[in-house]
Amino acid sequence: MKDDLEFEFSVLITDLHGKILNCNKSFEELSGYSKEELKGVDIEEVLKKDNLLTKNGNKVTIHYHVFPIVKEDLSVYVLYDVKKLKEIYEENLMIFQEAPVPIIELDIENLMVYFDTLRRIVGENLEAYFNTYPEAIFEFIHKIKLVRMNNVFEKEYVGFSFENFKENFFNYFTAQNLDIVKREIIKFYKGDKKLDFELEAYDPSYGIRDLRCIISIFEEKKAVAYIVDVTEQKHLQKELKNSVSKLERYSQQIIKTLSSIIEHKDPYTANHQRRVAELSKRIAQEMGFSKEKINAIYIGALLHDIGKIAIPTEILNKPGKLTPIEFEIVKTHPFKGYDILKNIDFPPEVLDIVYHHHERLDGTGYPDGLKNGDISLEVGIISVSDVVDAMSSHRPYRPPLGIDTALSEIEKWKGIKYYEEVVDICIRLFREKGFNLS
Repeated sequence: MKDDLEFEFSVLITDLHGKILNCNKSFEELSGYSKEELKGVDIEEVLKKDNLLTKNGNKVTIHYHVFPIVKEDLSVYVLYDVKKLKEIYEENLMIFQEAPVPIIELDIENLMVYFDTLRRIVGENLEAYFNTYPEAIFEFIHKIKLVRMNNVFEKEYVGFSFENFKENFFNYFTAQNLDIVKREIIKFYKGDKKLDFELEAYDPSYGIRDLRCIISIFEEKKAVAYIVDVTEQKHLQKELKNSVSKLERYSQQIIKTLSSIIEHKDPYTANHQRRVAELSKRIAQEMGFSKEKINAIYIGALLHDIGKIAIPTEILNKPGKLTPIEFEIVKTHPFKGYDILKNIDFPPEVLDIVYHHHERLDGTGYPDGLKNGDISLEVGIISVSDVVDAMSSHRPYRPPLGIDTALSEIEKWKGIKYYEEVVDICIRLFREKGFNLS
């Protein structure tokens, strides 16, 4: 922000975490703080709702609006002292005209009179009135008069005479916006003095524009509105959303590919990972985990045995009992899996699951012999799901033992080897909610 860009609006710039990075001279004068004193301070330490907390302990009533700068990971706060701005508008029209943002002044005297009349008829329940008389919205709209616009607004939006624009101002808003306008009028009717909303407008020289309308009420007769074109921002947000969705699809495809790589070596393990992932996901949902956490658990389960790709096939598919040496080789698969995945930017739960899914609460598991609270709940979910599917599925060295035997096993060791809550939810899923491994 240039230091010579000084005007009656106070400006703060923060990062996306709310830490102040910069401000203009107007804000320094209003707050009493220097730019250096403010750097790194949390925005909430100086702004509390509609109050600015000054250095000398006073509160200044202000209005402010936040404009995110998506490309630069910044937020710009534009603030103004309501009393001071009102004086400026009344005493010096030139300041209004030269303000660096598009502004219009509205005459709302007739609207306020109409509000008073309605209150005597319908009280505060304007929603019910609109439900009965939906066309009344036009009566409200036509009681708002455009008084004047500043130079930036005229340059940005008006391609013909002010008088023509003034008479047809509300005709530029599309029919789809009537519900938005109705909602904002209700808020104003109930006493809200600052409105901030987005709608579409038809510009004859441009087409459909997305506009952010920020309206502040200064007295019973006047309001000032900032009309900010956010068409490009909306387009960028849409592109960003599409890009994120595409990246998420790619990520899921990569994860499934990683999970299925082992299928060429050991078809059982690939299907086992998929079934464990589905069961783990259901348990996590029942436990009320966040969407992000559930996704991490699902990914971890899909990949928990990927380290077996480094285990010789003749050991993985051996029809008989493993020798002690062979079993020690199999026990290396958590480390092998961790080593394969460690350089991929997965959520931390994924690597924890891959490395520790054979740990047990009583310390009898591997590779680290963890106990109790040292084992995360996410790992505990996979451990239970892993055992249930392994016991109920066919293996080269034995036929399937069945789901009832598997559930009895985890119930037997509940609170000893496995987390009680996880075991209870798992059993309930099968016995009461009809879940099945397929």
